[in-house]
Amino acid sequence: MAIRCAGKPGRLACADRWRLDARIAPFRSLQKDTGWRGGAHRGLARYLAARPFAGAACCAWLVFAMRARVHIKIPVAVAARRGLEPLRVSRARLVLGCGRPLSQMVTLAGVLAWLIAAVSGVVTVGVLAVAARRAWGIRLLCAALVAELVLFMVCALARQLQREHVLRLIASGRAVLPVEEISREAQRLVTPRHRDQLAMRLERALDEAVRWHQLPVASRPPPEVRLLCGFAPEVRAIAVQLRDGQPALPGIALVELLLTGGYGSGLYAGDHDLLREQLWRIRYLLCPAA
Repeated sequence: MAIRCAGKPGRLACADRWRLDARIAPFRSLQKDTGWRGGAHRGLARYLAARPFAGAACCAWLVFAMRARVHIKIPVAVAARRGLEPLRVSRARLVLGCGRPLSQMVTLAGVLAWLIAAVSGVVTVGVLAVAARRAWGIRLLCAALVAELVLFMVCALARQLQREHVLRLIASGRAVLPVEEISREAQRLVTPRHRDQLAMRLERALDEAVRWHQLPVASRPPPEVRLLCGFAPEVRAIAVQLRDGQPALPGIALVELLLTGGYGSGLYAGDHDLLREQLWRIRYLLCPAA
């Protein structure tokens, strides 16, 4: 490139050449990085290695995706279909009405899913900007990752509340409603594997209640779980019915509601009369003919 300048050609030409070199230095370094053993990802790797926060965020994203694919062992088509479920139009508002809690939770989960999809596009733009050595790329990427993390947490809470409303409808005998969320949850509840998991969770809670004083202090459940010791025959009968019998769907949904929420569930509420009433309802709904 020829640089012409008036006056003192030597000094001015050198100064202009220095300014030009300073402007195109990032592009030269990017071209050097991308042309060295492996293409454009090599330059991105060096950039992220020099910036620990961005590197940790991108590596955590990739590790999460790989672990989710390896450990869950779900086919790609099934995983994609489940991931796109919140983006579909639900019939809950048409069947139940707009004012019902399930309809509101389904609408909220759908809005959050679309926001997550939009922020994922911003994350992609941020990664490309970081790869292109843009000064605003790392700020955009970090802000998008934080926003997407918050949206994922809120969406997970909304899906949990939606599932609890579905379980309440199934426990009240409304499993035949033509709503996809209800039919999908009903199909999951009646599988032998899920019923065996519910029975194991009940038996584990009873075992922790019996051996509460023997457990290490750091691993003890709340002391209210010791109320289960007075209902040991009922808990064992429910577990046997779940594992070996033909339990009715409303009873299984009620057991799921009792165990939902971890230490915040009804097992740890500390109300003796409430626990007795819930166990009685579960036994009745599991086998109403008896």
